[in-house]
Formats: sequence, C-alpha cells, structure tokens
Amino acid sequence: MSLHDLMRADLTSLEPYTLPPDVEALSRRIGRPVVKLDSNENPYGAAPGVAGALAGADAAHYPDAGATVLRHELSQYLGVEPERIVCSVGGDEMIDLLLRLFLEPGDSIVDCTPSFMMYELSTIYNHGTVIRVPRDACFAVDVDAVEAALESRTKVIFLCNPNNPTGNVTPREDVIRLLEMGRIVILDEAYAEFAGFTHVDLAPRYPNLVVLRTMSKWAALAGIRLGYAVVAPEVREEMAKIKSPYNVGIAAQVAGIASLRERDYLMANVRRILEERDRLYTLLREWGRGAVYPSRTNFLYWTTGGVDARGLREALIEQGVLVRAFPQPVQALRFTAGTPEESDILMAALEETYGQLAG
Repeated sequence: MSLHDLMRADLTSLEPYTLPPDVEALSRRIGRPVVKLDSNENPYGAAPGVAGALAGADAAHYPDAGATVLRHELSQYLGVEPERIVCSVGGDEMIDLLLRLFLEPGDSIVDCTPSFMMYELSTIYNHGTVIRVPRDACFAVDVDAVEAALESRTKVIFLCNPNNPTGNVTPREDVIRLLEMGRIVILDEAYAEFAGFTHVDLAPRYPNLVVLRTMSKWAALAGIRLGYAVVAPEVREEMAKIKSPYNVGIAAQVAGIASLRERDYLMANVRRILEERDRLYTLLREWGRGAVYPSRTNFLYWTTGGVDARGLREALIEQGVLVRAFPQPVQALRFTAGTPEESDILMAALEETYGQLAG
C-alpha cells in the first residue's frame, strides 16, 4: 500500500491554490525589481507603531488565548460587543473554523461564482459539497437563483462583498434577502475599509450572520496573518472549543492593536490607494484593450478580450510584474492598485506583452 492510498482522494485530486513565484529569485533572474500586484497587498506598509509593538512583544510566553485586548480594540472600532468577536490566523483560518463547526459530511454550501477560491477549497477540506450559483454578466449575485439552488442540507451561503476578484458590491437589500433564507450567511468584508461600508450592524438582528474581516489589506499586515469575525455569542462560544488554544500569536495581537490605534494614518493610505485605483482604471479604459470593471476595492478586474489569461500572466512575470489570472468564467486578470510608479510599469508591460499574445 502506497502513502497515497492512505490519503483522502478528494484532497489529492484538488488543483492547488496558485502561488506566486519567489520574488527574490525572480528579481535575480530578470535583473530588476519585481512589481507585486497579484495579492492585493498594501504598498505603503504597516502603521508606524507596529514595529515598536513587535519589538516589545513577549515572544517567550504563550499569548492571551482569548486575544482580550485586541478584541476590545476591535469592539471599539466596529461598534459591537467583544463577545461577538473571534480572532484568527488570517481570514483563511476563520473560513476553515466556521465550516468545521457547521458542516457535517454531505452538507453543502452555496458559492456565488466567480468569487474567492478558499470558500470552495475549505468546504472540500471539511467534507462538504459546493453548489455554484453563477453571477450574472455584470457579476451581480442572482438572489433568486441562490434561493432556488438551496437544498435541505445546505448550511452556508458565502457572499464576498465587495466581491473578489470582480470588485463589485451586492446591495444591502440583497444581503438581507439572503439572511432571511435561514442559512448561515458568511459575509466576507475583507475590503470593507476600501469600500467605505459594512453590514456588521445587522449582526444583532440576524444571528445567522457571520461577518469576516481582515487586517491584511487596509492595515498592511498580510505577513502577520490576522483575521477576525463578528458572530453570534453562542457561535463564538462553540468556536472556542475547536480552534487551536493559542492560534493568534503575540505578534499578530500587538500588531493589530497598534494598527487600530493608528487607523487615521492607515486610512490616509487607503485613500491614496483608491486614488491610484481610479487612475489605473482610467489608464486601462483609455488603452482600449479588453474591458476593465468599476471596483470598490483595492484592485481591478480586467477581461483580456479573449487573450489567454494564464499565458498573459506568464508573459508579465518575465517583465517582472506579478498579477493574478482567472480563466473562468471569462479570460481575466486582476491588478492590485499599487503606487503610481507600479501602475506605470504594469501598463508598459501590458502594452509590450499583449500584442504578442493577441496576434
């Protein structure tokens, strides 16, 4: 019997999450710095107080398992009770924990595609099945189709709002319609600070609402790995039983606290990013190749006009520009809004590579 015979076949058959190349190795090979516009990271870095907080952290002892001070700061930031907040190692761990709690083998989730790949992967990890409900031609959620797709064993509806990778928003009335279908609605607000709105105020009214948030994007803590969720208190109580006791380390806790105390600085950087997103949108529109879509996030979704997205991504890598490729439902790339200099490099690389692949 081989080792693979002992593994779960549904996991070994999965297509892996596409990871970027090693930036330092790529930079050495091509002989110039790499522009990283593939992961929606913040180009302006963390709040000034984060470095000092990390330097003063007690790394020799286990952190507060309940992240008490961090949850208090988040409570003040969001306007919800600390008893509703759960912290995690990035948003990915939170998605996994929630599905671990709610899914039994054979239960299903609804995924409004295209959307964030980890919803589907984490469902499979936790022995669930995925019901894909395609968005319309403008990437809006078809709420009627979601309701029609529900099965007796459908436990969870995922809604990324604003959506990743398309950047568009689902109206509040549609969010409420989904909540009233009686399933757990996991509302992923990873880009809320860029969008300028949240539905976290619905949590007291709808105990089946889970709001996911992250410090990776707006607070520039992607390398620290800090996510959190607003949930019903009874959900938090049960999640405490299944998470690792010290899952959120001291570095993430002190960095998150420092960031929340300097959020004016961080929100000024958010505004800079949004200005550059709008400038890049205009550049892509004026270039006239493919189609770029309006966005309420720190990235843009650009359909390639039929050019192979993965091939174009590989060609851009050779130009030292990293972007994300999406071959379904249409050939598209996603560009993070970086600095003005990074946008100009992206546009020059696109102009050089696009014609070669378009024929």
